[in-house]
Amino acid sequence: MQNHKTTATDRKVLIVDDEANMRKTLAEILRDEGYQVTTAASGEEAVGLCRTNRFQAILMDVRMPGIDGVEAFRQIHRHQEDARVILMSAYSIEALKESALDDGAIAFLPKPLDLNRVINLVAEATDTAILVVEHEEETAAVLQKGLREQGYRVTVARSPEDALKLVEQIQFDLIFLEASLPAMNGLNLYLAIRRITPSVVAIMIAGLDDEFATIAKEAVQQNAYAIVKKPFEIDLILDMLCRIMGRRISGDHRKPPMPGAR
Repeated sequence: MQNHKTTATDRKVLIVDDEANMRKTLAEILRDEGYQVTTAASGEEAVGLCRTNRFQAILMDVRMPGIDGVEAFRQIHRHQEDARVILMSAYSIEALKESALDDGAIAFLPKPLDLNRVINLVAEATDTAILVVEHEEETAAVLQKGLREQGYRVTVARSPEDALKLVEQIQFDLIFLEASLPAMNGLNLYLAIRRITPSVVAIMIAGLDDEFATIAKEAVQQNAYAIVKKPFEIDLILDMLCRIMGRRISGDHRKPPMPGAR
């Protein structure tokens, strides 16, 4: 599971780049942001450091002598599945970017770097606003608690009317949307929300009932991101959210594999 919470002891960052000036510049910027920064000049050195240290984030150049950044990332990821690795490249390698994101990299950023993006990713900025539209109180509470514990800002709506009022007033980044809402099914509500905020990422919630699972599938065909099934597997949902945000920042608009999707 990706852990989003950050404490003072977690503010350790590893910068991996064979260019000394890049290592120095990024290190100075992140130290000014309050991070403890370690640098490495090769993929091999980075893998060795990660055997004995845990870092909040790892900034890794792709093209380096010896093992490249993608292979170093994969070796690190085998031993630290929760490692937040941000790959960087001056070259446009779409297939490589897609492969790395599929394997669990948080983001794949082009050089020259957008430093605000880098700082936000390293900070694990979890000020993402999430709306949970779920009429079952217990189900809503489970999802709300799991997301809030990881630093997300979560609002719960128990009815379609409340959801639409909130969407008209607040810009949400993500919406978890129950397919079996009373008064309006989840597909119709999703389409109404899209008319208000077309860019929102919607994730449908489906129970075991075939009818509501069908509604959820139809919403995905209408460009909702995916379906998650009840009962929730919170760890998988958190990993899913990490990947969604990383893909969006990386300019990768494919729909990633999602837990519970059919």
